[in-house]
Amino acid sequence: MANKVKAFGEVMMRLHVPGNKKLEQTRALDMSFSGTGVNVLTALGKYGNQTSLITSLPDNNIGEAALSYLQSLRVGVQDIRRDGDHIGMFFLEDGFDLRPSVVTYTNREISAFHQAVASDYQMERILLDTDMVHFCGIGLAVSENARNTMFSIAEKAKERGILVVFDCNFRPKLWKNNIQRARNDYQQMLQLSDVCFMTEKDAIHVLGYATDEVERKSQIQNLIPKVAEKYGIQTIAGTIREQLQDNKHEIEGFLYTNANFYFSKRYVFRIFDRIGGGDGFASGIMHGLRQQFSKEDIIQFAMAAGILAHTTYGDSPISSDKEVWALVSNHDPDIER
Repeated sequence: MANKVKAFGEVMMRLHVPGNKKLEQTRALDMSFSGTGVNVLTALGKYGNQTSLITSLPDNNIGEAALSYLQSLRVGVQDIRRDGDHIGMFFLEDGFDLRPSVVTYTNREISAFHQAVASDYQMERILLDTDMVHFCGIGLAVSENARNTMFSIAEKAKERGILVVFDCNFRPKLWKNNIQRARNDYQQMLQLSDVCFMTEKDAIHVLGYATDEVERKSQIQNLIPKVAEKYGIQTIAGTIREQLQDNKHEIEGFLYTNANFYFSKRYVFRIFDRIGGGDGFASGIMHGLRQQFSKEDIIQFAMAAGILAHTTYGDSPISSDKEVWALVSNHDPDIER
């Protein structure tokens, strides 16, 4: 049996306010389930990888609903434990024009995921059939239990030669502006990481690096090699994004490995759903590494995967590898017949 790619992370209930309304205006919400690990594994499963999510869900009907939803996405559920009564939730209000989108979190600290401790997970069995594990920086911020569990799984994976993938995904609000604690935790996680998703903003604002460069691309080319060298990271990838008018975004992906940079095509496009694009990009990098694509193909595939995730409803990317390659080949799609 082929080894699996796994992810450790929280499953959250997503409650979406329809029709660009504000939460106070609506009387109906669209419910689904989401999370960085969920999103990454959904995409990887669509590309043909065997996956499994390492998490905790409540032992009640809410947990059953979440489990059923994950199975509908073809995410492996054999490493999910059940305990407790609560799940983290977030309310999503879509922005419009100058009004930004708003995400409001609730119930996270008391959720089954954040109440679980490292010893609750069967580490030996979880890592037995695994060659790559994904972690997200958000898990470091919300609770001590999740943070300690993440370190424990990453350390044991590293000892076994399993590829450790870390997405910085820094959210200042979650850290309550405690940058020093964030820096300490990120440094510890980076020392365990083989693959990392980050940008120059993480290097500057979290890790404390400085640069005289002004342009973002130049800052990335100046700072990312320093981070890779200091922490011994094999591969670092990320995106360079600029928001334009009329809900348009300009975006370009980068991949740094073996002391070389590789850049994707630059895309200008409109966003349909803002959440999940970064996870689509990350899954593209991970898939390319597992399939041993050329470096040029890895970054082109990943950037196209991230773009498509922005153009479909919901957090979890659902495009096939055929659709991703079609976008790589054809930058100006019309109608597929």
